[in-house]
Amino acid sequence: RRERGQRHRAYMAEGVAQAAAGAARRVKLGSLNVSKVCLGTMTFGSMSNQDTAFEILDRFIELGGNFIDTAEMYPVPVKAEYAGESEYIIGRWLKARAGRIKRDEIVIASKVSGPRAAAGPFVVANRARALGHPAGDGNVAADFSPGQLRQSCEASLARLGIECLDLFQLHWPERHVPKWGAGQYVKEEEEADEGRDLQGFDSVVSTIGALIAEGKVKEWGISNETSYGVAQACEAAKRNGVRPPVSIQNDFSLCYRIFESELAESCSTKHYNIGLIAYGVLNGGALSGKYLRGGATASSRFNFCSGFQPRYHSDRANAAIAEYMALADKHGMTLAALAQASKSN
Repeated sequence: RRERGQRHRAYMAEGVAQAAAGAARRVKLGSLNVSKVCLGTMTFGSMSNQDTAFEILDRFIELGGNFIDTAEMYPVPVKAEYAGESEYIIGRWLKARAGRIKRDEIVIASKVSGPRAAAGPFVVANRARALGHPAGDGNVAADFSPGQLRQSCEASLARLGIECLDLFQLHWPERHVPKWGAGQYVKEEEEADEGRDLQGFDSVVSTIGALIAEGKVKEWGISNETSYGVAQACEAAKRNGVRPPVSIQNDFSLCYRIFESELAESCSTKHYNIGLIAYGVLNGGALSGKYLRGGATASSRFNFCSGFQPRYHSDRANAAIAEYMALADKHGMTLAALAQASKSN
């Protein structure tokens, strides 16, 4: 028990040192000047209550960070009763810290839910409630139509208590793509899209351009995208006179390195010049080693929700994590430090 406690303290100390170094460094995303470390808030309102979330946000700012990412459907696991709570918590924190933190010192990113995938019809109803409108029958599915993109943006602004989103992201493509651990493009799913009301790149980009022109959005980005989607989004922006996306938020870790292949080429500064906001860098916490070394608690993500994100803690992932853990031990560093260093490079 004493050895485990020492390892935990070492992990925390090294994690704080890394966070401080990354949070203090600034990089450019279009017109935005953001900390190299972005604070994800996907658990605010579920695994992390408001008090804990406030502590995390305060510490992040103390370390020099300024880049906060959320989404209209957060927290996870996605449930109707608390979807949107992550944005509300950030909004309450901004209001509570208004005397100490200036709004223009913080870069806030959020994401709009698209059709299918993880978002249920309750996401659309939640938008209406946030804006003080009747929620309807709650059976309207999310999509990227002009009206829904606009309502999503305005609802996020209302929950956050701000006037402009620094970064507005499409949480996932409206069309079928392999995502969240899937690696195969399924022709049948593509054919099924023909019966769905997909808006297409030009419509989506034009609507985002209007939100930018109205001052409700500064920059925009994509997420869980492919090289095809990167190219189509950027070319649609050119056709419609809209500034191109500045970021792509995709899965990337020691155990999930698909981005390093042709997607990295598409996003290169020599091509479409889109910055990667990497998520899942620690495999949902599994790349800290806590699940294999007995440091996980009841509130740790995969204990709190055992069936969530199986790609991060499958048998194959755990086998790789064990080898990475041995490598980190050999070089006298924590596994989390190894995982973060690989992402930085």
